[in-house]
Amino acid sequence: MKVSIGIVAAIVAQAFGLIWYVAQLDSTVKTLDTNVTTMQETQSDVDVAVLQNEVDNLKVQIIEVDEKATTIGQNTVFDPEDLWAAVEELDDRLNELETTDALMNNEMRTIMSDHSGFNEVLKQLNLSGYGDNRTYGDYK
Repeated sequence: MKVSIGIVAAIVAQAFGLIWYVAQLDSTVKTLDTNVTTMQETQSDVDVAVLQNEVDNLKVQIIEVDEKATTIGQNTVFDPEDLWAAVEELDDRLNELETTDALMNNEMRTIMSDHSGFNEVLKQLNLSGYGDNRTYGDYK
């Protein structure tokens, strides 16, 4: 079998080229692997720090809520008797207002009845210049 030196040289050159290319890929992969590992470590450190801060903030908030709940529990006591007393007071005031309204309505009817009577007297007297044409309700 006769193989020319040119073909052997071309095959050897291609083999060296392929070895060089694989070596470059290996170097790139190693560099990228190192970079990714470094980035992951940095990111996990940052994540741990952020989570630790969030946990600390939550602890502070829980303590504040607990203190407020304790304060509210100590200072505020709901007594339904106080509520019933307020309702009874409002009921009494409403009864007083209704009584006052009835008295005022009665007084208004008396006054309007008197006005109606005066109007009738003035019409009967037929005084000159009489110009009151108002109509009064049927207050009697």
